[in-house]
Amino acid sequence: MRRTVIDIGTNTILLLIADFDEHNFSIKPVLDIQRIPRLGKGVDKNKNILPVSFEKAIGILNEYKKISNEYKSEQITATATSFIRDAKNKEEFITKVKENTGIEIQTLSGEDEARWSFWGGVYDKLHIADAGLSIAAIDIGGGSTEITIGTIRQLPARKEDLLSIPIKARSLDVGSVRVNEKFLSYHPPTFESVAEAENFINEHFRQIDFEINNAHLIGIAGTITTLGAIKLGLDKFEAEKVDRLVITIDEIEHILNTLAAQPLEELYLMGDYMTGRADVIIPGILILKCFMRKFGFEKITISTKGLRYGIFLREAVK
Repeated sequence: MRRTVIDIGTNTILLLIADFDEHNFSIKPVLDIQRIPRLGKGVDKNKNILPVSFEKAIGILNEYKKISNEYKSEQITATATSFIRDAKNKEEFITKVKENTGIEIQTLSGEDEARWSFWGGVYDKLHIADAGLSIAAIDIGGGSTEITIGTIRQLPARKEDLLSIPIKARSLDVGSVRVNEKFLSYHPPTFESVAEAENFINEHFRQIDFEINNAHLIGIAGTITTLGAIKLGLDKFEAEKVDRLVITIDEIEHILNTLAAQPLEELYLMGDYMTGRADVIIPGILILKCFMRKFGFEKITISTKGLRYGIFLREAVK
């Protein structure tokens, strides 16, 4: 059965159309694309989704519905995350979308977002951790960051196992758009604003109350995949080159310092992957740097998968 998953985030709306191979227990992507409307703009400050974001969401979801029909997908599942959880007018937003697109949005809790981001990001990388190591994942979104850790060597074959296998998780209200709007909206950022942002980020990481050091770290979502493209010097994003790429903390800090010194206009010219992301890439990288320094990670493996793949597994696995 061909399925569509739409991941509606603070900064991006992602579309995955895929088939599920039950024999090999694998996801076969047919189409995996994104739009970057930044629906969560201003939600941290105003606690409301802006009218322009209503219009953007409806337009993109109608486009995705048309594409889904063209690819003969039999089911559409749409989920929304941090900006929806924060917004006072979320019910109005969900209702308007349903009335104008026919698509019903499921609002994920922070815990559900963390669990399904974990499965989506690591399901095809469970073998890469050394013996005795757990797998940790960091998913840096626009509004929140999810930290998860589990000791798993094989993808479970039953949905109840995907739901019940112990995974320690924490969803934190610190994301690239949120940090940008609070501290780093001017470019290049000042030393003082970066220091304030780091204090804010590290304060949130103190909420992680479980052991996370002895693990193989996997990074999920746009900040981290963009880092991979920058490391490789790509003009156009190529998922097959970025997926499974390893990047060190020293490389991350070098890229951060280089980008922070460049005019914003130059960042947009680096590659197509900077569209809609150039102004929030520095806070995103800062979140990653703070996390890796705090918990002693020297390197991270990049996953180009993520929440949409996890939700696909939730729907496809019996």
